[in-house]
Amino acid sequence: MKKILTMAVLSALALGLSACQSAPVHVTQAGEEIKMPAAPQKIVVMDFGALDTLDALGVGNRVKAAPVSNIPAYLQQYHNDQVQNAGQMKEPDIAAIQALKPDLIIMSGRQNAFYKDLSTIAPTLNYSVIAADGHYYEDVKKQIRLLGKIAGKEAQVQQQVKALDLKMSAARELAQHSGQKAIVVLHNDGHVMLMNQGTYPALIFDELKIKRAVAADALPTPVIGDNGRPAPVMVDSQFINQYHPDIVYVVDRSKAIGNTPIRNDYFDDKVLKRAGTKIVYLSADLWYLSGNGLESLNRQIDEVVKSLKKS
Repeated sequence: MKKILTMAVLSALALGLSACQSAPVHVTQAGEEIKMPAAPQKIVVMDFGALDTLDALGVGNRVKAAPVSNIPAYLQQYHNDQVQNAGQMKEPDIAAIQALKPDLIIMSGRQNAFYKDLSTIAPTLNYSVIAADGHYYEDVKKQIRLLGKIAGKEAQVQQQVKALDLKMSAARELAQHSGQKAIVVLHNDGHVMLMNQGTYPALIFDELKIKRAVAADALPTPVIGDNGRPAPVMVDSQFINQYHPDIVYVVDRSKAIGNTPIRNDYFDDKVLKRAGTKIVYLSADLWYLSGNGLESLNRQIDEVVKSLKKS
């Protein structure tokens, strides 16, 4: 009799736990409360950081569509017959997504103009992370934990975030001891621009604690363009000769989207040698197309750490 009662209690507890794990998740975004489905099984993912997080949590088989024509190399396993094309990163294929009848759609800021269209198909989670409040890493972890909760993988996400914290801590210590100073630049169509704001500088400078070679207030007064915004600061050999950064981190947008990458001789070797500057070409598709995910953030940290170590 005791054995029967014990089994009954355990069964009840298991059912109760299962019910808790499968409860819908309420998310507030853009001032609106949205009920996300419990452990969705048919997911359309328009954000590669969200995709690599789902992959790291072992639920990548739930992804039924993604912008596969733009998919980064480290996620090529999703370029297969089981994952349909959800359109371009900036222009989702609304008809194709609707035909799939997904339980959940995960978008990024690149699809903001299509949010209303997507949200009429299924609950739509905006996975965007805005690096404007000085808490980039904490904001990324919030999104990762939220996605883990929605997927019903809270225990797994907790373990992986702890591992990520340890990696971040070790990387920060290395950066602080290295003493190397850096700048971050974006290449686009032959133009190389200084990046002092946004997710790349937030991760490299604010979170990984790489020292800035050029403070924002050390730059010349920016020229205001016709659109009312400061014109970009262009980086070339003359800039290197003036500021002497130890490292130039290059994010190549052109290469990431399949256009002509930055020229190997864009920076003068003599100038680089005289300034003691090394050029670090970050994985273009990882940095420009992805980020903010469990795997992408791990890979980004690895690339930065590798650049700090003496060859």
